[in-house]
Amino acid sequence: MYIALVNIHGLIRSGNIEMGRDADTGGQTRYVIDLVKQLTQDYPDVQIDLFTRKIGDKRVSDEYNQQFEQISENCRIVRLPCGGKKYIRKELLWPYLDEYVDRMIEFLRKEDKEPDIIHGHYADAGYVAREVAGVFGIPLVFTGHSLGRIKKSYLQSSGVPDERIEEYYHMSRRILEEEKALERADLVITSTEYERDELFGVYEHRDKPNFQVIPPGLDLEKFFPYFHYEIQDPSITEEQKLAQYEMLKELNRFYNNPDKPIILALCRPERRKNIDMLIDVYGNSKEIQALANLAIVAGIRDDINSMEEGEQEVLTDMLLLMDRYDLYGRMAIPKHHNPERDVPELYRIAAMKRGIFVSAASVENFGLTFIEASATGLPFVGTKRGGVRDINKNCSSGLLVSVETSEEVRDAAIKLLTDEQYWDKLSHNGIERTREVYNWKSHCENYMEQIKTLRKSHEQKLKKRTPEAKSLAKRMSSISNLLVVDIDNTLIGDEKSLKELKRVLKANRDRLGFGIATGRHYESALEVLQEYDVPLPDVMITSVGTEIHYGEADTYDKGWGNYIRRRWHPEKIREVLSRFDEIALQEETGTQRKHKISYYVKENAEIDGLTDRIRAALDEHRCVYHLVFSHDSLLDILPYRASKGNAVKYIGWKWQIPVNSIITAGDSGNDADMLSGPMKAVVVANHESSLGELKQAKKVYFAKRGYAGGIIDGLKHYRVISD
Repeated sequence: MYIALVNIHGLIRSGNIEMGRDADTGGQTRYVIDLVKQLTQDYPDVQIDLFTRKIGDKRVSDEYNQQFEQISENCRIVRLPCGGKKYIRKELLWPYLDEYVDRMIEFLRKEDKEPDIIHGHYADAGYVAREVAGVFGIPLVFTGHSLGRIKKSYLQSSGVPDERIEEYYHMSRRILEEEKALERADLVITSTEYERDELFGVYEHRDKPNFQVIPPGLDLEKFFPYFHYEIQDPSITEEQKLAQYEMLKELNRFYNNPDKPIILALCRPERRKNIDMLIDVYGNSKEIQALANLAIVAGIRDDINSMEEGEQEVLTDMLLLMDRYDLYGRMAIPKHHNPERDVPELYRIAAMKRGIFVSAASVENFGLTFIEASATGLPFVGTKRGGVRDINKNCSSGLLVSVETSEEVRDAAIKLLTDEQYWDKLSHNGIERTREVYNWKSHCENYMEQIKTLRKSHEQKLKKRTPEAKSLAKRMSSISNLLVVDIDNTLIGDEKSLKELKRVLKANRDRLGFGIATGRHYESALEVLQEYDVPLPDVMITSVGTEIHYGEADTYDKGWGNYIRRRWHPEKIREVLSRFDEIALQEETGTQRKHKISYYVKENAEIDGLTDRIRAALDEHRCVYHLVFSHDSLLDILPYRASKGNAVKYIGWKWQIPVNSIITAGDSGNDADMLSGPMKAVVVANHESSLGELKQAKKVYFAKRGYAGGIIDGLKHYRVISD
């Protein structure tokens, strides 16, 4: 079995995970790495690739710029580029995800591998996984980790304006893709019943997928109980001892009385974590201040001014509250820690001092930190809302409160800090029960059971399909040659030879792919093909090379649209060309496209030098474009990357079809760029005189017959078919 997981943001590696570095490196990153490590250990016959973004940025580790990172013999991280080299936070990656889809398809085709299952983590990776799953015709698994509708609701309730939510988080796109992932997914894995029932419950497609609640695991060797230091467990490493010493030293430099218990908060500096509320509770209670010190470990920082705006605000508020309540000597806000090495020690330090872990977040989708704290023996106080309910139901290791009510948080903290027997009971429960419920071995057994069931069901569906009903990827990988032809005056124009070509295409379908490249828009091209009873092509390049569609499923190639849109400003072009009286916008239905602006040249208009003047005007206004003038009457303005020839080359690159295996055929100047290489070309006998200059070019065959007969002659000339 081959499983492909997608976690797109890029700040992911097998070791020294930068937990809490920013909003992209939360529990999701830890979950995915721990999942693949356990899978590769327990299922050595399963091949696993974890796909993420390749980042070449001096601000982050060079490890994120390595294409491959081998985790084990059967598991690796695969990094593919999209959106340039710089690190981009996940909310800004949406415009580049179609590029990533193309890169992933290219990679899989080049490796001649097809996943049995693809599993997307978070909304952005859910989009990538859904697109790739559609191409390969494979089952889709989705894990949301956090959900846009819930986050949007929280931000709105916190007073964040809708415009700001959309500008920063691109929330509309995220929610749309979460809905589509639910609509398409064969399996949705959640960590808690709360996530399944309430968080996904507000989505329109909540009833479509198969949901499975599989509690995640925890690295229990790393999060061992605090008392292992007291019994001098020989398995404790020198590195762990050093980490504990350094974190104690870091915390103690803040405290006047370092022997007190510690109230520990560990989270990213995000507004929704309600850190200010926890400081208010502590600052307003002299009793709690007398009982314990406060430690808030909120991410990693060198200079607050260099952090993102939202993080700056949270950290600045922390400092202001610390000053307001005069908590110097009682409150620690360390700047640095190693997320991989130091976090377990922070929990154990708090537990050894008989402290508590507190999260004041109003809702937690899951709550990994509560499990981590419980596993080390540190009781917690947390919200009644969210996945923490499942954790406490399974472990009975903390107190759940309405965190909106500061009195409940205060009273729960005092209860745990003063009732030694109760503290011991919750500590013991956490240590024992996290090991029963939240272990990776159990998680992966449940995971693989679901995956195997899904794979078996998919294989049974495939057996019921006709041989022709192949996925797009299987069809494109099965052909040894691809024929791409113009429609008007090349494919059609001679009825007898067209019938002959249709017989050739049918007889060689198992190895010969068929495509068209036309100036017609997609709907018009379909009408003509249906009128002449031409079999539906595998590939349709339409609107002068600005659109690509595939096969019966009418799959639009979003990657091509993404590739050609660079520096494309259609409104500006229309405004410039509105000053030319010689041309008029075409008005036929479907003529104007997203990446094509089409004009007529008016009757009796002076065409000598017209295109030169149009180019000069567009150049003067710094427009970037590709101009196509045909039949002395039609003018098309396209993105500068768009053309029939470039579209054919793109298809060859994406599907790993060598250029020597692609044959193009045409009759007019509109076809010149796809006839002039590097593909093999056929110029039919009824060609326009302008193509005569190609007679000196390599890989160009001038057929003796016209129309479809010339195409057949070309196939024979290149020995794609025999005489």
